[in-house]
Amino acid sequence: MKTIFIVMDGAGDRPDKNNETPLSRARKPSIDSLARKGRVGLLDMGYQKGVVNSDFGFLNLLGCYSKSDYPGRGYLEALGAGLEPGPKDLCIRCNFATLDSRGNIVDRRAGRDETGLREFSEKLDGMEIDGVEFHVRKSTGHRFVLLVRGRNISDAVVPNDPLKEGVPLPQVTAKKPEAKFTASVLNKFVYRSRKMLSSEPLNKKRQKPANTVLLRNIGKKGSTESFKDRFGMKACCIAGVAIAKGVSRFLGMDVIDVKGATGMPDTNLKGKADAAIRALKDYDFVWVHINGTDILSHDRKRKEKIVFIEKVDQQVVSRLLKASEGMDTLWVITCDHRTVSLPKSVWDKYEHVSDPVPVMVCSRGLKSEGRTFSEKECGAASMRFEGNDLLPMLLRRVASVKPR
Repeated sequence: MKTIFIVMDGAGDRPDKNNETPLSRARKPSIDSLARKGRVGLLDMGYQKGVVNSDFGFLNLLGCYSKSDYPGRGYLEALGAGLEPGPKDLCIRCNFATLDSRGNIVDRRAGRDETGLREFSEKLDGMEIDGVEFHVRKSTGHRFVLLVRGRNISDAVVPNDPLKEGVPLPQVTAKKPEAKFTASVLNKFVYRSRKMLSSEPLNKKRQKPANTVLLRNIGKKGSTESFKDRFGMKACCIAGVAIAKGVSRFLGMDVIDVKGATGMPDTNLKGKADAAIRALKDYDFVWVHINGTDILSHDRKRKEKIVFIEKVDQQVVSRLLKASEGMDTLWVITCDHRTVSLPKSVWDKYEHVSDPVPVMVCSRGLKSEGRTFSEKECGAASMRFEGNDLLPMLLRRVASVKPR
């Protein structure tokens, strides 16, 4: 049996005043055809309120989450960016951001404009401060990954991202006395980066200058049981964003790169579908991650999110359906978390929310309830899953796979 596992990042949403969401409004005949033939329901991801992150989401969806094995988001991002951290290295997920003339943060994402960011990353790469090396790799969109290598480096620090705008840029602080040196060199890195970026000519071409850096999520090298050892399946991931690639590499999955897969709404959906179709010949489990739904939610572009979901249906799901005709296939379509794409005046505080996510499964042996794929329909259905039980339960029931 082949498994096609499609994650539309942040596709689930909150309803508007007419009780409609982008999933319910979108014309998606291929996805809804699978839903009517299969089953829909809700998956409680086990998020704590206000702490909803894609790395936890992916690991849960893949049935591989364990708190004891979790290496931290920074390490997973580093793997996704192509870095190879050592056991003592510190890995930090970072943002390029915008400060005003008073030193206040006016945009934590520097306008989501990638102009010059690869060049900026290359110029910041290779910095050395007090005997500590700083390695920088451009990541998805406004993000980059920082690998810190040197003696006496500690992960017991509080990063400088305040998680809000309109406030001064904070300092990195130490949680423990032994982390004071690490906090010091990180603050020096931020200072030097700000000085270097502020004088960059390329910033004049940007609507919002990328003139500072925010250090966000920290991690260190870790390991866990591989996806193949756990499920006995040869698996691959097709994604544009570093965190999906990093989670895949952490689990020992192959990562298939696609030209033009940006992780943004302009991503090469047809190219990702082509790669998935080819992968079905060699892999038992094909994970296709699509990030544009999440980006459009963050930017509160609800109408554009509807159109993007329709493109996913036409350019990915429809083509995979045709390519998999005659195959014994388990289909799973879901998202890692819900988002709020309603105007900020309606939902100002949250972008990611901890509501249970909609899920659709279709395969032989599953009795249909004839529903379509939306939050309302999934909520009215009888199927329920919790935590990281979704994939193990489906594989036991449908594919006769007994996870370890």
